[in-house]
Amino acid sequence: MTIAVIGATGKLGRALMQFPDTIACPIRFEEADKYKRWFEENTEVDTVWHVARACRNHGVRRDHKTFLLEHTAMDKLLKSRAYACRFVYASTKVVYGHTSDESTPLSANTIASCFFDNLTGFVNFPEWKSDKQVNIDNLKSEHLIYAMTKLACERLISDKCLNHKIVRIWDIL
Repeated sequence: MTIAVIGATGKLGRALMQFPDTIACPIRFEEADKYKRWFEENTEVDTVWHVARACRNHGVRRDHKTFLLEHTAMDKLLKSRAYACRFVYASTKVVYGHTSDESTPLSANTIASCFFDNLTGFVNFPEWKSDKQVNIDNLKSEHLIYAMTKLACERLISDKCLNHKIVRIWDIL
């Protein structure tokens, strides 16, 4: 198994890169046209762990531009050989309408452990979080855009990848 980590420089991505058989996919959302060639050149990749997200460090973190950037990049990624790989996507509890949580955040290393099983479909992490109903009705603008971005990417993955797992993650330390 060879695993491409998309988002390898983030907190969760760095934790995932510590595992054997991982390689960083260096393509950023702005360069999404390069995914096809990268996957053609890295034929040993049979698994994709996608933990990247589009947001700004300053000012408005998410808006319609970050939505379009991330969604367009996911569409282009899934037009590469990545769609045929085992595809694990990091989503968020925000799709359930949660923007904060009283529970203790989990470490990136703990969350990374859930990327290894063979489950398919939608799962929560931690598993004991029982939310299943998407509810974005009461989210404010930036959280709403974040949730909509994740839901739109989830839909692309569900439609195009036969072997996918979408992990809706609660808080990361």
